[in-house]
Amino acid sequence: MSEASAIDIIVTTCGRLDYLKRTIPRIIKATSSPYRLHIIDDGSDKEQKDYIYSLLNSNDVYSIMMRNKREGAMSAINIGSWMGFSDPLVFTDDDVLCPVLSPDWLQRGTEAMRKHPEVALLCLQHPGAKYKPTGDSGDIVYCKSVGGTFLFTRREFTQKYPFPHHLGNLSRPLEPRCVTAYQTDWKIGYLKDVYCYHFGENSILTGKEYRGRFIQPSRWDTLQP
Repeated sequence: MSEASAIDIIVTTCGRLDYLKRTIPRIIKATSSPYRLHIIDDGSDKEQKDYIYSLLNSNDVYSIMMRNKREGAMSAINIGSWMGFSDPLVFTDDDVLCPVLSPDWLQRGTEAMRKHPEVALLCLQHPGAKYKPTGDSGDIVYCKSVGGTFLFTRREFTQKYPFPHHLGNLSRPLEPRCVTAYQTDWKIGYLKDVYCYHFGENSILTGKEYRGRFIQPSRWDTLQP
């Protein structure tokens, strides 16, 4: 979609075609607000790149960026912060389902960011205790750190404080960008009652045991946030 009011959704991926084939169609199916979908591939093989090109040719995605070698997810996010046109931008990984129970997730996140100009980062993951809640605005739970999936980011903040390429992702508490926000007038937090499903943390598609849980691949599509 290319409407002027559309929000840019930027998906980073590398070598996980089975994940990507489920994540992208779910975004397309379960997002009711106007959006532009961008994919940054961080050095995947030809099979995955061919799939991404097919999405571009079918107009399911607005733009793609293909890298010949892997340079890291944080580097990809830094590039993504300059690819989109909207404010806020939305970042996510290839192993996360958008909030299928809330097809208005994009509208609600965007409205919350515009209602709360003090918020630099707004996440749709369920806030665990490790994220250290610090307050509650009624629709947002403020925290000291946030997850890095389905993350609404304010353009000004994202471009001013890019990720160092060597760092891990935002789900590790109190990494530099989170600390930077927390130590300034910016706030970060989670949107209440709208949750994505980070299946990369809870199951894997091959059905192997992962962190004590066993999920059959045939049950993957029935899992809810």
